[in-house]
Amino acid sequence: MKVPARIREQGISLNLTPLIDIVFLLVIFFLVASHVARTESTEPVDLPVATRGENQATSSPDRLVVTVTADHLLHVAGRVVTLDAIRSVLDATREDAMGSFEVRIRGDRLVPFHVVEPLMIACAEAGVTRVGYAVLPH
Repeated sequence: MKVPARIREQGISLNLTPLIDIVFLLVIFFLVASHVARTESTEPVDLPVATRGENQATSSPDRLVVTVTADHLLHVAGRVVTLDAIRSVLDATREDAMGSFEVRIRGDRLVPFHVVEPLMIACAEAGVTRVGYAVLPH
């Protein structure tokens, strides 16, 4: 009498394509997030201390971060810029997303107000209503 042959069970196959897609998206997200964080705060400044204020998100696509150093230079994304260059950026963004656009000023605590005032006037002339200061919590 012939013994019936057993049918071999196939091993479980695992589709790794969705897992690879998710890992790839996470890598891209962290690369972009770290780049944005680096470009916003490349110039070291001694920020003033504030007793009151709001915690805000660290990065936003509709935010221009202007750093004013102790030697009265304006920096945007790690580059020294003039006030006219900032005005042209503000004028260009007026048409795009001015309602949600924000300017964040990172000024050194030793910078007098008359250095920051032209920047604030340029924001007002461009129609920017959301201007904030980066400060250290008390």
